[in-house]
Amino acid sequence: RVYNHLGENSKLGLSGRPIRRLRSLMTSRVFQIQGQQIVFLPTFLDQQQFYITLDYHFLVSQIRAEIAYISRHWYQLGRATMTLLLTKELLQEGQAEFQNQEYNSPLLALLHELQGGRCQGVAIRLGPLSQLMLTAGTEQINLPNFVLDDRPTDALVVAPTNYLRSHRAGESSTNHDIPLTINQEFRLELTTDLRWLLNTLRQTDNIYQQVELLHRLVKIKSLNFDTGWGDVDHPVTLTQLLTEVYLRAGQAQPHPNWAVVRYSAGVLGKVDMSLSDVVTEILVRGKQIAVGMAYSEDSLIDAPIAHSELVEKIDTFCREDIRDRVLTQEILIYLSLLIKAEPRSLDGMLTLRVGYLILLITSEIAIEQHLTQDEAYEALMALSPFEIKNRLRHVAIDYQKVDSVDPTKGDSFTRTKGDQLVFQQESLHLSQNKDIQWNLQSEAELTPLPVGGWLRQRRRDGAVNRLATDFYPSIWQLLEHCPGVIVGDKLEKRNRLESAPILAEMTPGERNFALRVEHLLNKITAPEYRQMNIEALMALAALSEQNPHLQVAEYIVLDVLIGHAVRLAWLDPDLSKPLTTGKLDLREAVYAQYKAQAWSNFYETSPQICASYIVKSLQFLSQLAV
Repeated sequence: RVYNHLGENSKLGLSGRPIRRLRSLMTSRVFQIQGQQIVFLPTFLDQQQFYITLDYHFLVSQIRAEIAYISRHWYQLGRATMTLLLTKELLQEGQAEFQNQEYNSPLLALLHELQGGRCQGVAIRLGPLSQLMLTAGTEQINLPNFVLDDRPTDALVVAPTNYLRSHRAGESSTNHDIPLTINQEFRLELTTDLRWLLNTLRQTDNIYQQVELLHRLVKIKSLNFDTGWGDVDHPVTLTQLLTEVYLRAGQAQPHPNWAVVRYSAGVLGKVDMSLSDVVTEILVRGKQIAVGMAYSEDSLIDAPIAHSELVEKIDTFCREDIRDRVLTQEILIYLSLLIKAEPRSLDGMLTLRVGYLILLITSEIAIEQHLTQDEAYEALMALSPFEIKNRLRHVAIDYQKVDSVDPTKGDSFTRTKGDQLVFQQESLHLSQNKDIQWNLQSEAELTPLPVGGWLRQRRRDGAVNRLATDFYPSIWQLLEHCPGVIVGDKLEKRNRLESAPILAEMTPGERNFALRVEHLLNKITAPEYRQMNIEALMALAALSEQNPHLQVAEYIVLDVLIGHAVRLAWLDPDLSKPLTTGKLDLREAVYAQYKAQAWSNFYETSPQICASYIVKSLQFLSQLAV
């Protein structure tokens, strides 16, 4: 606010410095403002703004990195002076985890190191602020008619409210705080009864259920919705209740409940204040960024953009899971730290695709812990920021290496290790492989090309949700051939159609089964892609009917199946007209560059051709498992 007034002149129509985050070189000095001595905490210590500093491991690594950064770039007279506010909570962090070591917390270990006079080669003097101010770099600012906001620090700390039930002190939360099942989440997702939602919220002490209920209420109403739990002068809004959950999850012992922290932060719309700076740090090193999972030029960031525009882009292109928005911010922050500390670790990556990196980490966890992709994503959400940062470094370095083969010389092309990891996770094991009849037998004649083309027709059919009369019974019969089908976002556990409970509790013509399938299809926003999913389901149902003994050991993920169908169709010289010529492996090597056109081409194919490539995709994924 002080710098915002510097250079301001209303007569000349001049504004002051734009309101933006002041970084470490600015906060590492003592200010004389309107005759008062003032110091500022580093902005990365702001726990109310974003949650990664709740992780004591990450916080200590950030302090070390900032000390090194300030040492390299300090140019003022006087010593750079970083101010740390040592609270009881901060010093006690990690006490349970480190009780067998000499120091009960990483921060105490860091302070002991600083007392020795050096931190990673940087000379350090540790002491009370009153002593260090005598030799600190200073800056004097005097502004006429400027009123200094001199509220004490503790007035800025948000204290958690106690409107929601929680466990008594000393009572283990693990007996109560249990994630909801897929069926519980699914039923909650369909609920619109405000009274029931609020009553259930009052009664439960399960923090997972609380955040799910609050998210559902926010979807129906808004963050500012008055729950009626307060009085006229002190209304209780959903924002207050979510903040209570956020703070309680962040202060959980022996370590924060990161899954709930991220969930509540996503619903609250928390944004790291340094996000635009983080992106600029990456861009100035010759990289560009793509956010979200969708392949779209609009998701690409190749020049610095305003903070609000960046947040809007993340909101637009991230997955439907609200947690993906805050996880994307985390990954961007970790990438900026990685590229500053180890610039060569990202040498093989011109475009940093955040969604792809999240998928790589998820696939790595899935293989390590023998989980499905959506289960692995839940495990990822439970990791601390420090653990995710380390995993990101691992996949960035290890899985972006390409074998030393030059595809431009006509040699065989080898996928990156990252692609191999994802393909390994996407492979499908079949009970029978040799005797499967892969060519779909259809008595129907080829459908003539509709007016306006197949893309236009799919948009129309998808918008009106036009289905064949035997659609739902066919899907029910398909579930007899696999553990389940995932419709839509493959990392979202609520998108599962699980075979065992459905086959046990429902019938092919039951309305509840139809509603469940329709709900998942309606979550797909693009009508043409919704129709593509319907066609894929019908193709799989036809294949399973044609091969009664066929059994797939894993969940069939429609996103994966359709994605490979698009790729195989683009690689087929008889069907497509690729922009490159030459060997098949060369076209595959540059497929990523033409993915958008490949999808456009596939949308213009007939339903019969689409069905044939869905089947070829299943065959391809089964061969990966051999």
